[in-house]
Amino acid sequence: MTTTALWGVLFGMGANYFYAVKGQLQGPVTLDHIKSLALRQELKRSDLVWTEGMAFWQAAGEGVTAAIFDGLPPDLEPVKEIISPPPLPTEVANISNIVDGYLRVLTNYAVFDGRASRREFWSFFFVNSFFELILWFMEVIVIGGPGILYSIYCLGVVIPFIAAGVRRMHDTNRSGWWVLMPIGNLIYWAEESKPGTNRFGPGL
Repeated sequence: MTTTALWGVLFGMGANYFYAVKGQLQGPVTLDHIKSLALRQELKRSDLVWTEGMAFWQAAGEGVTAAIFDGLPPDLEPVKEIISPPPLPTEVANISNIVDGYLRVLTNYAVFDGRASRREFWSFFFVNSFFELILWFMEVIVIGGPGILYSIYCLGVVIPFIAAGVRRMHDTNRSGWWVLMPIGNLIYWAEESKPGTNRFGPGL
């Protein structure tokens, strides 16, 4: 399984295919939905598709989706018209966005001022949890329980995690002290950013 596919499974992003018919963006949909469109001849080989990991739109009859047309009759001659493809979808976060969010939190190691977007905070949260799990699992196998590497890493990320949590509260226009509220902090961390400039700084 590729890294992108693994993250898709972890974050429930199975419906991460987009397609464009006559320049109109559609999706996200699953690959099975793409197949059903081809079967009903609502999606032609010349129509464009995109999914995570692809730098550009590509024809549905090529690359990763080519196999869905196996056994289907050839397309009718397409209309000769020039249609610019829509911009690539930005709704689906890819692995580079997630890693960027993680590194941004580490770069602002002990910065409690300003704001942190929802993507930045949760990218750090999930990547950090993944690293902790890997270290814990490795040391359990090698020495029978969590050891020094796991402990050092966990201690090292306490401050950036708290700082990111405070900045995330600021992004929702709340005091950073709300990070101390159990359950409520998780709810507020999941809120959308408050647009514009607030008392903690400009919007992200």
